[in-house]
Order: sequence, then C-alpha cells, then structure tokens
Amino acid sequence: MVIETLLLTFALLGVATLLQTLSGFGFGLIVVSSFTLLEIMPLTATTFLVSFLSLFNSVSLVFKNTHHVNKRAFNILLVTAIPFMAAGYVLLEYLSQSMSHWLNIMLGSVILLCCGLLVIKRSAVERSEPSIGFGVAGAMSGLLGGLFSTFGPPVVFQCYRQQWSITEIRITLLAFFCLTSLMRLIVVPFGTLPSYDIVLSTLFAIPIVLLFTRIGRLLAAKVSAKHIKLMALLMLTLSGSLLIIQNITL
Repeated sequence: MVIETLLLTFALLGVATLLQTLSGFGFGLIVVSSFTLLEIMPLTATTFLVSFLSLFNSVSLVFKNTHHVNKRAFNILLVTAIPFMAAGYVLLEYLSQSMSHWLNIMLGSVILLCCGLLVIKRSAVERSEPSIGFGVAGAMSGLLGGLFSTFGPPVVFQCYRQQWSITEIRITLLAFFCLTSLMRLIVVPFGTLPSYDIVLSTLFAIPIVLLFTRIGRLLAAKVSAKHIKLMALLMLTLSGSLLIIQNITL
C-alpha cells in the first residue's frame, strides 16, 4: 500500500473513530462506505479491518462490565445472528468475485436504510418485549454483519426501545458487537484472506483508533452530540447515495 493511500486510510479511520466516540454509532458504516467509495481496498479486506478494530477497541470495557449485560437479550441476539452472519459472509464472497457493482449498490442501499433506522424516533416499550423482537433484530444484524461487518443498526434500534438503564444498553450492545466481531474474524480463513499489506495496515491502525477514541472522550463535554450525529448521518447518506449512483451508471 502506497504512503498516500495509507495516510488516507488512517485519516478516515480517525474521523470514523471520532464520530463513533462522540455520537455512539457509525464506525463500521463510515469506514466501509468511504473505503469502498474511494476504492482504498476491496470490500472483503475492509470488513476484516472493521471487525478487528471494533473488537480491539471495546473488548477490555466489556470484560470489566459483564455484570451489566442483559443475558436474556444477549443470548437471543447471538443465537439468531450467527447463522445469518454465515449466510451474509457466503453472499459477500460470491458477489465480490462476480458481481461487485451489485454488491456496492446493495451496500449503498443498506447504508441509506440504516440511516433511516437511526433517525426514526424510538418509542419505548412498557415492559420487556417478547423474544421474537430480539430474534428478528439479531437475524438482521447477523446478515448485515456477514456482508459488511456492520452489526449495529438493528440491535441498536431494538435495545434502545427497552426500559433498561443506559449502562445496561451500552454494555449489552458492546458485548454483542465484541463476540460477533470475533466470530466474523474466525470465518475469514474460509473466504478471501486479507493480504500481508492489509494485515500490517490494520495493526498500524490500532494506535490511531486508540488516539482518536481518547480525543473524542475529551471533546465529548464540549461539543453537541446532536450536531455530531447529524454530521455522521449526512456523511453516510452522501456516501451511500454516491455508491448507488456510481455503480448504476456502470
């Protein structure tokens, strides 16, 4: 990977990490959409990078707070996500080899749908929902995670509707993302393996992610989370739209 591409990679990772830290969402969506749009690396390699960095960035926090995980919801989400994640990964491998432009159109559409899901006003439920709600969210999350290493929107939407404390919501989500990211990394050897350059770039990106996470935490009290969320959604909407337009004209 040439130095210009490497610097652009680190810059986009820094922006995605900063927006994730300040708004609470968007790392995977921003990285996958921007890397694909700018053709920085293949989608299969980008999803590996996102899974690895997502796991690395949150695993220590989860280990320290496992008692805050909602075990019932976590188990349902995980059990339903795993088979759909495998299906999504197989679909990614197939489409990336023979129908890459359709894969990019699908990615752009998913990004726009996720943006819509993230701006919908969540109506809180009066009591814990039946298992089917978490099952559907887990299945959708697994499919998106297998395809694009983006597990977030369906389970974020589902968990924030519950009458849980913010700590329980946050740690349950982080625990789910950690385990699904780990499982997605485990299936990588069964598909397209990342090149040596990609693995090296991913390792070099670790301090970038940690640095911008720290910067984001310092800025959190000084900037409006509402404005940051709007900025992240605008970036995602633009990149999703451009991905669709760029590949429809092929």
